[in-house]
Amino acid sequence: MSAAPAASPWLWPSPTVRLRETAFLACSNLRRCMIAHVKSGEADGYPKTEDLVDEETLLSNLDRAIKEEDYARAAKIRDDLRILHEDAKASLLAANARFYNAFKNGDIAAMYSIWAKGDHVYVIHPAAGRISSYDVVMQSWEMVCNADYEFPLNIDLKNIEVHIRGSLGYVTCLEVVKTKGRTWGKQIATNIFEKVDGTWLMCVHHASHIEE
Repeated sequence: MSAAPAASPWLWPSPTVRLRETAFLACSNLRRCMIAHVKSGEADGYPKTEDLVDEETLLSNLDRAIKEEDYARAAKIRDDLRILHEDAKASLLAANARFYNAFKNGDIAAMYSIWAKGDHVYVIHPAAGRISSYDVVMQSWEMVCNADYEFPLNIDLKNIEVHIRGSLGYVTCLEVVKTKGRTWGKQIATNIFEKVDGTWLMCVHHASHIEE
């Protein structure tokens, strides 16, 4: 599919920030049909995350151990919590990396596998409105991946921060996108993931363009 003509009113006003113009064009049509390289692993000698109980149970056990003045057990539980947090962050960063690898390569098959299934997922492309539900979100990414861009894109992520609470986690970062020596603009992105059957899946991607 060819990129939309420059005269379209949905294009970004500046030609240097046109990375997702095709998806933006799709928003008006899609909204009519809507209602409304890190591998998760363990360091040598550390137990696998699956062998650890969940965070809530560990915190409860830690509180009990402290009340019982069983400090050796409390120290062991703190170690288990640290391992759980470190592995969760590593696996969440791996999921975030898979998303950007699919994005930069225009790999729609990979993009399909990265997102959670359901009506609760949504994407907000720069300068576009909210696109909700799995099928419609995937339609917007199909238009991005099928656009007349020179893949692979060069996407440099800066200021990455990771936060996890139970089965929900999010990554915030600055996207710096270039291709063939040309800067395509910067976006502030928030990527929210949920853990489904032990795998982090994306449920929200919100990118907002910032002026340089």
